Amino acid sequence: MSSNFLDYLKIFCKSGDGGAGKIHFVKKRRSKRSLPDGGNGGNGGNIILKGNKRLKSLNTLKHTKHNIAENGEIGGSNCKNGSNGKDLLLEVPLGTTIKDINNNILLNIHKNKTKKLLFQGGKGGKGNSESHFRSKLDLNGSPGKSKWLILEFIIYAEVGIIGFPNSGKSTLISKLAALNPEINDYPFTTTLPNIGIVKYKKWYTFIILEFPGIVKGSNIGKGLGINFLKHTKYNKVILIILSVESKNILQEYNIIIQEFKNYDNSLLLKKKLILISKYDILSFKKMILPKFPTQEKTFFLSFFNPKEIKNIKHVLYNHLKLKY
Repeated sequence: MSSNFLDYLKIFCKSGDGGAGKIHFVKKRRSKRSLPDGGNGGNGGNIILKGNKRLKSLNTLKHTKHNIAENGEIGGSNCKNGSNGKDLLLEVPLGTTIKDINNNILLNIHKNKTKKLLFQGGKGGKGNSESHFRSKLDLNGSPGKSKWLILEFIIYAEVGIIGFPNSGKSTLISKLAALNPEINDYPFTTTLPNIGIVKYKKWYTFIILEFPGIVKGSNIGKGLGINFLKHTKYNKVILIILSVESKNILQEYNIIIQEFKNYDNSLLLKKKLILISKYDILSFKKMILPKFPTQEKTFFLSFFNPKEIKNIKHVLYNHLKLKY
């Protein structure tokens, strides 16, 4: 996967240690004995996660594998407490899941600007000003919590575009979302997901995602598609796009469905639409239409016909407004 897009990352996080309490005595005038005036240690800094809708990958965290919050300071004399350690704030894209190395989910980040506590800092130790000489002092601050963590980012998009290389995926998203993705005549032009916002009638918008090309064996790592199949999680509608230039268009459709099944059976339950692209090159509607499953709606699309692009937007809007 290209380093320009990062959706999986392993990092180390540690909250700050609590500062030690202070043992100190002061002898005041007209007093026969010294009085304890040692302050408490400061609390260690917390590790806090914050959702940021502007982030589109985990790239901002990849250069800092060890994330350690500040320790609390040692208590001082004259009953002065040590300063608390500064919290460490890590910003992640919406749709990030935080797991431990055993794949136990610790946190999910879905809301913009929402902060969630990952690890609390250690408590500061008690200074001797807190003691009446009868209780045992807990001078040492408690340590912070530390773990190796796995961060997984899933792109939130209502619509996903999936197809073989050169099927017209990039052209379609460029027409629907006014993007300018790289479009060439060789396989795997799209090596990163293209994300766009589709506007419908000036008041409704939805997010659309173009996946890199699926090929036979994607579910076991062939090609590029396996790296991104997990991003179908939030897709309400999947657009399967097939080109009339294909040597065997029905076979490509069956391969895509089989890759869904091999990767995750739940993908078969999602609403799917079939788009036959570039049909203006050949006239074969009557030949191909009966061969596709009746439960899947099939649409023929010419990228040079604005009315057909508008119709696809309308169809997507209707499907997204329905509850499945």
